[in-house]
Amino acid sequence: MYDTHKDLNKFYEDHVRLKDERKTLADHRNTNIDRLKAGLKELGFPNTFEPKDQGSFAMQTINKHPEKDYDIDVAIIFAKSDLPENPTDARKRIEAAMIKGGGNFKKQPEAKTNAVRVYYAAGHHVDLAIYRSFNDAFGNPTIEHAGPEWTNRDPMQITNWFTTLVESKSPSKANGAKVEDSQLRRVVRWLKMFAKSRPSWEGNMPGGLIISALAEDCYVANQYRDDSSLYDTMVNMRGRLGTNKEVKNPVDPSQSLTSRDKDKTRTENLRENLECAIDELGVLFNLRCTSPQAMQAWNWVFNHPFWAEKDEDSNETSTKKDGPIFVQTGRPWWSDEFD
Repeated sequence: MYDTHKDLNKFYEDHVRLKDERKTLADHRNTNIDRLKAGLKELGFPNTFEPKDQGSFAMQTINKHPEKDYDIDVAIIFAKSDLPENPTDARKRIEAAMIKGGGNFKKQPEAKTNAVRVYYAAGHHVDLAIYRSFNDAFGNPTIEHAGPEWTNRDPMQITNWFTTLVESKSPSKANGAKVEDSQLRRVVRWLKMFAKSRPSWEGNMPGGLIISALAEDCYVANQYRDDSSLYDTMVNMRGRLGTNKEVKNPVDPSQSLTSRDKDKTRTENLRENLECAIDELGVLFNLRCTSPQAMQAWNWVFNHPFWAEKDEDSNETSTKKDGPIFVQTGRPWWSDEFD
């Protein structure tokens, strides 16, 4: 397979991984927590709670987005006695407190089905998911989430599941690996980038948790190269979705993440798009594959200017060094041009 490990990691550092943006989002999270406390106090409600990051922000799989459409999930955990008994009333109280706490929002904070959403003009939003904690009849610590009804759920379970597997499954430099640590996390982020690479795919591909669960299930570690790991994981995912499109909650196998018809359609879309991507990447296995061809293949996968620019740079460098080179013109990589 043509070696694009360095190029893929350059793309990751410059266009996938959050840097300064992560601090900005963390500051907004902290500001909202302060506003919530202030608003609850002004309304005369208990304002003692424990905030915990959850979702892609906590898992460190949130990617850069050109429109800054970031989703920051924060669990807000109260003592059971400090919230209304009805979960809808609990969310409405937090909505009222956020409005009372003030802020220059894109629009007013809104109590939705599973969280209270705070919108920002920059494009991102913060979801405050409301929980209550108590000891059950047997004295066992219990945490419940305020959705349509109170549901037993630990907000840290998914994060802990993913963090543990990133550490245990990824190759380690301490054990002689040539790649950086946490390869599984990078593979998840590249796959999420792929799933959002076209505007027409918006809303038609699985969400982050489904992609993370599939990636973990299909992950192929490679201690030498990230591009090989990503490709092999994509092939495994395509095969897996070809025989089984259902994805279970990784911390609660009794719960399906793909029970709705639209979820099944999205996983089928993912399978079809993976099929196309794998076909495009087939050129990487040709012994006469050139750098421009490799850049074109990854450009199809990610649909990002980075790869088009790398393609142009490769063309210029190859022409200067070797004279004219073959540039793919749309014919399949297995055609007689390679005979």
